[in-house]
Amino acid sequence: MRIATSSIYAQQTAAIDDQQALYAHVSQQLSSGKQLATPSDDPARIAQDLSLHTAIDETNQQSTNVQSAVSKLTTTDSALSSLTSVLQSARQLAVQGSTDTLTAQQRTDLGNQIDQLLQQAIAVGNTSYAGAYVFAGTTKTANPPVQQQGNPVSAVSFLGNEQAQGQLVYNGQEFALSSTFGAVFNYKSADGSPDVFQTLITLRNTLVNQTAVDQSSAAINRAGAVVYGPQGVPASPPPTTIATPNVFAVPPVADSTGNFSITINGSVNGVQGIATITVPPGAAIDDGVAPPGGTSLVAKINAVTATTGVTASFNTKTQRVVLTGTGTFYVNDAPSPGAANSGNLTKVLNLAPQADFVQNASTQLGDIDHVLNGVLSARSVVGARIQALGTIQNQLQTNVTDNKSTESSIEDIDVAAAVSKVSLTQTALQAAYSTTTKLESKTLFDYL
Repeated sequence: MRIATSSIYAQQTAAIDDQQALYAHVSQQLSSGKQLATPSDDPARIAQDLSLHTAIDETNQQSTNVQSAVSKLTTTDSALSSLTSVLQSARQLAVQGSTDTLTAQQRTDLGNQIDQLLQQAIAVGNTSYAGAYVFAGTTKTANPPVQQQGNPVSAVSFLGNEQAQGQLVYNGQEFALSSTFGAVFNYKSADGSPDVFQTLITLRNTLVNQTAVDQSSAAINRAGAVVYGPQGVPASPPPTTIATPNVFAVPPVADSTGNFSITINGSVNGVQGIATITVPPGAAIDDGVAPPGGTSLVAKINAVTATTGVTASFNTKTQRVVLTGTGTFYVNDAPSPGAANSGNLTKVLNLAPQADFVQNASTQLGDIDHVLNGVLSARSVVGARIQALGTIQNQLQTNVTDNKSTESSIEDIDVAAAVSKVSLTQTALQAAYSTTTKLESKTLFDYL
């Protein structure tokens, strides 16, 4: 059978083209390090590879979200750390001030330091992250949420709300990305205890003004009962009178005239003043009417403040009577005019017979410890979230690493095999070139 020379040339040219295409393909794989470039390379494996790409992208996005959450919680934790330091410093100053050996100037200096700590606490309350205040809840406010009132600061107001700020959901787990203002600062607590700011304000004023406080050692109401004071709502129960049965923890017992009297011995600007306050059983503990028109026990005590230097109030949340004066003052039951004996009003009100500055400063250590424990509790919650999210972050990174490893096994080329294949292809091309060259030098007469 005779084969045309043109056929031989065509076969050789086709073979060389195939080898060149193979050489170019393997060289491209070797230079890119990838064995899959187009779906036609391996349709089945390409589908698996695309699925892995999607999983990696989703996991990276989850990892980014978790990292953002950790960053915000870390900012919150840093703020709580600063507040912890503020309260610990305040406690140390309170301990220093709880002695009668200090001079008035030394107490004032301690009070000024407390005022600086108060400013720091306000700054912590206004901590921001990514343009938002971390303790403001879901309220969008351009102004800092903690606003101070007075100079020096006498109170603070809060412009935010108590909603958790932001949520991260992962595999059904929900992570709040902030702590509420109330939980951190004990703001408007249900038990009526002072918040962080009021605690520092009271301690500062105590040190500067040598304030003495005689507060009910326990709630004056019987368990399950409530002593009502001024509520400011028309439908509220009327203020409780001293003679109301089954309300007080210690049942009131009047003197022989049927009245109740107490003597307050205090001072105004260093001048001693004594006053006796007498009220009938039908008098309210506090009806909200100020002197001189008020007839409640609180109003009667406040009517003689100019003499004793002592003011009174009733805390409806804590159910306690609070007497406030300067330096040292005394409170005792006394017989009403014409009475042969005294009533038991101080026991009903759970008041101590003596109140002084040192005792007040020492008592406030309990208030500091209370708000400090609240901050530490909030910090432990935030720390637990950061730790949990850190574990999730590690898990996500592991997932990405595993998927990339699988992706690499699908996409990446075997370099040693590719080099060997390039070498073999190159050798085959050289042989093909050599053979074709020899064939091209032949003519038909060489075969006759």
